[in-house]
Amino acid sequence: MQVIPSSISNRSLLVSRDTGSGKIAYFLVAIIARCSQREQCTSKRGPLAIVLAPTRELRLQVEDQSNVLGKGLPFKTALVVGGDPLAHQIYRIENGVELIVGTPGRLIDLLMKHNVDLKDVSMFVLDQVDCLLQRGFRDQAMQIFRTLSCPQVMMFSATVHPEIEELSNSLSNNMIHISCGNPGKPNKSVRQVVIWVEPNQKKKIFEIMTSKKHFKPPVVVFVSSRVGADLLSKAITAATSLEVVSIHGEQTMKERREGLRRFLTGEVYVVVCTGILGRAMDILKDIHQVGRASQMGEEGVAIVFVNEEDRKLFRELVQVLKTAGAPIPRELSNSKFTGSISLGKRKLGSLAPS
Repeated sequence: MQVIPSSISNRSLLVSRDTGSGKIAYFLVAIIARCSQREQCTSKRGPLAIVLAPTRELRLQVEDQSNVLGKGLPFKTALVVGGDPLAHQIYRIENGVELIVGTPGRLIDLLMKHNVDLKDVSMFVLDQVDCLLQRGFRDQAMQIFRTLSCPQVMMFSATVHPEIEELSNSLSNNMIHISCGNPGKPNKSVRQVVIWVEPNQKKKIFEIMTSKKHFKPPVVVFVSSRVGADLLSKAITAATSLEVVSIHGEQTMKERREGLRRFLTGEVYVVVCTGILGRAMDILKDIHQVGRASQMGEEGVAIVFVNEEDRKLFRELVQVLKTAGAPIPRELSNSKFTGSISLGKRKLGSLAPS
């Protein structure tokens, strides 16, 4: 619990913590506490805090949680993202907000084309900073930072590497590094199950969706393509009669938001979305996605299908599974692509389809 006292004390922080451990609440508590001390007046208020996040869904999550935590307080937010009308976003900011949540690109576009006053911003937050850097947002984040007047900086990430440390040193000379849990490792609240499934046996997912042992909603299914998300969601519905929603980048912001709303409110139990087994997948992204199976310490299950098509990932995947104490399929441990990895004395489990 070092994070909240340090953040409220106006210290700049680099926090490395497990994905799904509730780190959004850490910086929102500090932001809302700061905003609640603001003297209220009838004039329009400029923002006191900016939160940058890498994905639309994460930005929506930050805004939704800020509205819950700030309920009943003089605390307003503006969501600055592509896909929503820019005029509406400008209108909200011009009428007074405490917090701007957005993407670096859209915020820079807004700053260049419109007169947005950021002189009162005293808190600058980068959530999932490793993903922000991976998506090429470093220069844009620095450009926004340079428009601010010595703000408190808070950086949150499930993984920390030299580029993140370099960025933290660029943003603050007195950055405190707080490490909670096992950042860069899979969330311990998530039980990982890896199943070896040959390409012609991928209907195994339908068995899982109808299994009393494995199917424990809510369920998120990650696929490699946008087309695959739509096709699989329809196939699951046809095979199991479950209502399923798909979420991917070709949908409009409104469609994605509605799909996410239906899932989070329990209208549908299963969502199929892009983001884990595509060609650009890497183990760091896998760690983030596995963390989605657990939120705020609640237990979850991550089931991963693998076969020879994923051979480039075998070596790192075995290391991750070993760290998590998860059983490793015999086919994976015996594969020549796994390399010479010491698997210790732990007996390898077989998760072949039963």
